[in-house]
Amino acid sequence: MHHIGIDVTLIHRRDNLRAQDFLVTNLVQNNIPILFDSEVKEIRGKHRVEEVLIYNNKTKNLSTLSVSAVFIAIGYDPAIAIATQIGIEITEEGFIKHDNYRTNVPGIYTAGDVSGGYKQIVTAAGHGAEAAITIFEDLINPYWT
Repeated sequence: MHHIGIDVTLIHRRDNLRAQDFLVTNLVQNNIPILFDSEVKEIRGKHRVEEVLIYNNKTKNLSTLSVSAVFIAIGYDPAIAIATQIGIEITEEGFIKHDNYRTNVPGIYTAGDVSGGYKQIVTAAGHGAEAAITIFEDLINPYWT
């Protein structure tokens, strides 16, 4: 990502990536360094993020890396266990199936990462706002009656 003036380092707790091939290819093509077998143990800074403390799972060594920001992402698997327990339909991709945030169970709605799409907090917040409007509309004029 040097072409936009940003240096990125991926810190990964395992010895290999289980990401989709095109994502791994993108990392390699953009010369993004990957610290395998490593975990961020602490984010440090006085008034802003300044560095992270990194623990290497294989060597057991601790090191620091100077940074100005941290983006935490832990997988893409949606947490849908409770939805399946109560009979909510799931898509082939493993997300909660919905129509304008309405699930197949009347009065149960979905929003955020479990609904599919981009896995970003801003998207989840937008889904929450849209779902709230749908819920409000359904309280006034229930679709299940």
